[in-house]
Amino acid sequence: MKVLHLPYSTGGNSWGLACGERAIGLDSKVLTIDKNWLDYPTDICLNIDVKERYKLPYNIIKLFSTFLKIRNKYDVFHFNSGASLIDFANYKMPLFELPFYPKDKKIIFTYNGCDIRQKYPTMKRVTFAACHEKECYSGVCNSGKIDEIRRQKIKIVEKYAHHIFALNPDLLYFLPEKATFLPYTVARWEEIERVYKPIDNVINIVHSPTNRVTKGSKFIIDAVTELQKKYTNINLIMVEKMPHNEALEVYKNAHIIIDQVLIGWYGGFAVEAMKMGKPVGVFIREEDLKFLPDGMAKDLKDAVINMNPFTIKDTLELYLQNPSLLKQKSEASLAYVNKWHDPKYIAGITKSVYES
Repeated sequence: MKVLHLPYSTGGNSWGLACGERAIGLDSKVLTIDKNWLDYPTDICLNIDVKERYKLPYNIIKLFSTFLKIRNKYDVFHFNSGASLIDFANYKMPLFELPFYPKDKKIIFTYNGCDIRQKYPTMKRVTFAACHEKECYSGVCNSGKIDEIRRQKIKIVEKYAHHIFALNPDLLYFLPEKATFLPYTVARWEEIERVYKPIDNVINIVHSPTNRVTKGSKFIIDAVTELQKKYTNINLIMVEKMPHNEALEVYKNAHIIIDQVLIGWYGGFAVEAMKMGKPVGVFIREEDLKFLPDGMAKDLKDAVINMNPFTIKDTLELYLQNPSLLKQKSEASLAYVNKWHDPKYIAGITKSVYES
């Protein structure tokens, strides 16, 4: 079975999943429109500037010619980020090529986050989230237009997709009933080893936001700043605009890693940290755990340090005063990630869907 993941490398998930699928016998490749600045691997890169992809005639021709080359070459087309190869959403031609894949091909979609999450429905459902922040992603969702585009696109996806996955459980509030939760994979899983960092004179807290507002960074920074008045040996390390392989080197020196405190789930950053055996602080929204596989929710509660914008300081202080608790979380996070985020385990899930 030949599988193609496209058209973006969001979070390195597509590459990690393709590696897992290859490990269990599938011929799985990744095609990306652009070369991600984080330098995630890919098999085929069109080297098109995403911002210019529909402005220059050459880019449009390249996208169409690529579609014609691939449409009969693979058995499964697994799209991510809620997008397809030729996606003219701003020109009222979203997911343009979906009807033109041969009928015997499987169409699969994976949603990664804000490709389907909607601002105002989220604000009605919960009391705090990244969607409550007006400057989240520079306010692109504030007008409601992007939410409407997402709703229009999911109707098309529902028509043509054989299955839909969501990498964040809260996304399932916005997706059709046939959609299911899928754990993250990460791009360099096999390269990431456990790194034990004993606590000496300095305690390193690492936070790596791709977007500070979305991740609730201001709450994290404020809490750590307050703690530094009492604990002068705390060092907050912000990892931003750094290539992926360099960021992994920084994570190795962490004693505590904080992912996000607003969204209610965790991302590839947390998965990488757990694979290193690092204690991970993150906000997990309790009501969303109903979407997880049996046993995963309990294991997750044991594995992470659950914190929200209002409890960061007190929660961190508890662990700073009790290093043995950090050790427990380190062991639990490693066990959790190896059980639930092993690419071969996740590839087994997607393979069964491909073959159904």
